[in-house]
Amino acid sequence: MNHTGRILLVGRHFWPLACFDSSGFLVQLATDLHRAEDRSGHRVEVLTPRYSASCPERFVYREMVVHRPAMAPRSDWSMGRYVRHLTTWLKTNIQSFDIVVCDSIREEALAVVEAAAGSAAKIVLISSQYGSQSDPAWWQSSRLARRCAGAANLAHCVVVKDAQSERLLLGKGIAAEKIQRIPIGFTGSIGLPNELTLGILDEADDRKPSGEKTIARRRLGNINTDLRTMPDTPVVVCCGRFQRDSGMDLLARSARLLIARYPDLRIWFIGDGPNRHSMHDFVRGDGVRNSISMPGSFNDLSDVYTAADVYVQADEDGLDSFLPTAVSAALPIVAIDTPAVRSVLGMNRSAIGNASIGNEKIGNGPNLARLFSGATTKSLRAGLREILDDLPAGRAKAIELKRHLLRTRPQSQVIESYLDLFQRLKRSSDSPKRSNRSSNSSIEAAS
Repeated sequence: MNHTGRILLVGRHFWPLACFDSSGFLVQLATDLHRAEDRSGHRVEVLTPRYSASCPERFVYREMVVHRPAMAPRSDWSMGRYVRHLTTWLKTNIQSFDIVVCDSIREEALAVVEAAAGSAAKIVLISSQYGSQSDPAWWQSSRLARRCAGAANLAHCVVVKDAQSERLLLGKGIAAEKIQRIPIGFTGSIGLPNELTLGILDEADDRKPSGEKTIARRRLGNINTDLRTMPDTPVVVCCGRFQRDSGMDLLARSARLLIARYPDLRIWFIGDGPNRHSMHDFVRGDGVRNSISMPGSFNDLSDVYTAADVYVQADEDGLDSFLPTAVSAALPIVAIDTPAVRSVLGMNRSAIGNASIGNEKIGNGPNLARLFSGATTKSLRAGLREILDDLPAGRAKAIELKRHLLRTRPQSQVIESYLDLFQRLKRSSDSPKRSNRSSNSSIEAAS
């Protein structure tokens, strides 16, 4: 058995902050690494801030120890104090860990790199978010943010999730030998009755059982009366943060004309954020409040995805967790057409247009999800109308997309890539020790 040692995952958001896409990504990564403990011999722990003074500084989540020594920053003024507290804890405890993984190259990365100076721990930074919201783009926002670019140069490895992020890092001067691309993975445990560990769908499982959807809708309706629907009511779901000029804002501005065309349509906005109340007032002013639900956040989105008919991805926030979960639920996808979205969905025309596995043709990637060009309400409505007018065809394409991604980018393969990276880093740290021991033995023999 290869022993990786102790792994510390560091992130701003972790369970139960399900309204953040980064939280879903970090929880998934930590859980899957922990599940691989038996064969890799490592131990996973998590470092994250606490958001209330009443929260415990240490708890156990799915057999993983979670440390919360510092209060989360609530403003730019408190950010410096947060980084100092995080750095102090890391300096005290970092000798206990072999690998430290930070889920972004932002303020937490500064604390990790500073605390690791002079220690044997290997530092891995993961470039977070995409496009204009990516870490390299954020580095231009302030003096403190520009310091984070220096942290990337001091790390042992920087993980990127797509080619666009890799190009951005190279353009910022990050050494190519430090960069490793590990894409987002997909699981088969949501939305269909069988566990699709091999990415193979039986013909009998090609549609979500109506009974499963009915049960999920009944459970959600008991939790929140705004989520009560009839079994045949079309439901569109969008997950993310309520922020100005976000994908949720675009869908809210499209709601009035969509509901005029489909009077029984229900739109669920799942999440929280600073503009939640203003968006609520907007849809109420449009007279569509009865068709809109804003129930807040869920720690587990399984029932939400099982109960829904269509998933909307109208911006580049949510590509690490929310969108992959929707694919795993075999939901028809209506998404904005950007390089990042295409990369996550594996819909690069040159890569998938003629893809096949064995004698089975996978199909034309760009046709497996409905992409709309430009962040406009008109293009979004056109994409939704195409799916809602023929839901069976949309479900068939969603199942085909899920089948393709389960075979080409399973989450198990992603975890193996991380474990291989950790093993390489650990071997590189062991090599000097072995050479030093050999040198000492030679000196003793000569004397």
